[in-house]
Amino acid sequence: MNINWTRSDDFFNIITDGNYILSKRIFDSYDAKIHAGITDPDILTLYTNNHPYCIAYDTAYGVWDSLKSSNKGTTHCVVQLTNLLMSTKAKAWDTAVQQIYPQGTSNYISIFPNHRTPFQTGTILSRIIAMQNLVTAIGSDLTLAAVKTSLQTFLTQFTTARTQQENQIIAIDKSINALEIARKNAGSFMLFGYATLLAKYFLTPKSIDIFFPIEYLTNTKQSIYIRTLTNQTPDFLFKHKFDIEKQTIEVINSGDNVYRIYFTNGLTDKLTAGELFIDVQPHTSNSYNPALMNYADGRRHCYVLNMSTGTANVEVDIS
Repeated sequence: MNINWTRSDDFFNIITDGNYILSKRIFDSYDAKIHAGITDPDILTLYTNNHPYCIAYDTAYGVWDSLKSSNKGTTHCVVQLTNLLMSTKAKAWDTAVQQIYPQGTSNYISIFPNHRTPFQTGTILSRIIAMQNLVTAIGSDLTLAAVKTSLQTFLTQFTTARTQQENQIIAIDKSINALEIARKNAGSFMLFGYATLLAKYFLTPKSIDIFFPIEYLTNTKQSIYIRTLTNQTPDFLFKHKFDIEKQTIEVINSGDNVYRIYFTNGLTDKLTAGELFIDVQPHTSNSYNPALMNYADGRRHCYVLNMSTGTANVEVDIS
């Protein structure tokens, strides 16, 4: 029988896992504290070894934080264009076509076989395909040249915005991978520092407290959750109490599968009919009030569910 001895765990990795903001505070504070003691040759050696890993984490964190901040702008652009497509553009194109080919005629049906529905429902990709199909359906019909020009202009704007959003999400994923490597490296050298200091002050172990950010190490709460879902079984993500007047949940989907996110009371991992949820579309990033995911004071358990076969890539950030 294998028994885990917690005192041999890499506790700095455990503490920093899933919270990059807290990790930065811990690594920066630790680096500053050992720097304050470099008049001691042993501490100087420790600082010299540790400092590059602290800098590497800060650099990776800066890239990740910048990408996440700018991602809100690219996402907002796609959301605005989607709303414009649903509320204005599809109606304008439909109305213009009806002026030439009344609704119900064979020409109209060939152009709008499903009326405006493909532009108002479905994924971002399906709406792009619907616009591409409309361009094809209009073809070289000169009576609809103005409609086609308007459609192509908007389609270009829409696909450009989506490509920018997808590229942003890919860049964020790469930055997370780099940040994870930097976090683990910095955490490992912090553990090395802990062992070194404990060996140096083994007769007075409490002496090492001055080198560590105790206030951060003893008050930790995860804020970033990443999952790869390979089946269609609900996966528990976290339990959390939110202030729905102030806090939001950012959800990122960097994969090709839709995933669903929702809250329950913890006694079940499934929703009942009529309860709220968010289906996170592929290659999107949005922020939501937890209440839109069925959160309430008695429903604090968050689950994610892969909605089809294949892999769903989940990232959820609490802010």
